[in-house]
Amino acid sequence: MISRILVRESVNGLEPLKRAPIQRGLVKAVKGADEPGKVANLKKYWFGRYINYIKNYERTLEQRFPRTMQVYRVFSVGSKDVYTDLKRFVSAIKKQGSSGTDSLTREELQLMHTMPRDLRKLSPLFLLSAIPFTNYIIFPLAVYFPRYLLTSHYWTLQQKLDFMLSDHRNRLRHNRPLFRCMQAELKIIKDQTLRIKWRDVIACLGSGTHPTPKNIIACSELFSGPPYSLGTLKRRHMKDLLAIHGMSLWRPFKRKRLMERGMFILRMDRAIVREGGVKAMPNEAMRWVDTFC
Repeated sequence: MISRILVRESVNGLEPLKRAPIQRGLVKAVKGADEPGKVANLKKYWFGRYINYIKNYERTLEQRFPRTMQVYRVFSVGSKDVYTDLKRFVSAIKKQGSSGTDSLTREELQLMHTMPRDLRKLSPLFLLSAIPFTNYIIFPLAVYFPRYLLTSHYWTLQQKLDFMLSDHRNRLRHNRPLFRCMQAELKIIKDQTLRIKWRDVIACLGSGTHPTPKNIIACSELFSGPPYSLGTLKRRHMKDLLAIHGMSLWRPFKRKRLMERGMFILRMDRAIVREGGVKAMPNEAMRWVDTFC
């Protein structure tokens, strides 16, 4: 009896010893499961802090270095616009090759006119800036002389307005000389009826009013032959006509370039009509067309 009791007590005493390793393993497993969770939370915390730092870093730089950040923003946004317009320009060239120039939209025609000149203007800047340490000289110069070294992609709204008004004033200087050239040819018109109609048109222009399209179309014969066709224009008349369109006076093939400009304006007019007329045009496009034509 006593032996049975001793055996039973010895067995009961060994049970805690058997359970102890299992419990220790469970505790270790629980602790092991908690450690990766803590590491993940720690990583998430520091990653969130890093993201917030990056977001606020630009704001901090803008507060401490406003001029530098303004230059950075101008060049970053302008370069993106140049790249976007370049892709659209390449697409317009492909469309022109497959469907013809008359199939281009107003925006595509505008790109076909402005992008080649913009690329010629920007190419020296990009090539020189690729040379080590030259960007410390090139970019400040470009910022101080944006009209001569940069294109409209990098101009501010105020600069666009100022440069547009300056170009418009320069062209207005040639309005009166061009008008005098047109007046001087009035006396050589042989058709009496046509001369009277054209004299009325000249009188409207001289008084500061616009003649009606109907009156101008009635005198269209004067522009298909003497005295106002491109083949019969006098040297002074052609020079003022080039200047009023902002075209170079020193490049050769003046008559050919004037013909190409006239065809471009005609295609632009047709594209505007196809797209709903001037009422459907945005304000910026309207300003560009007004200053261009």
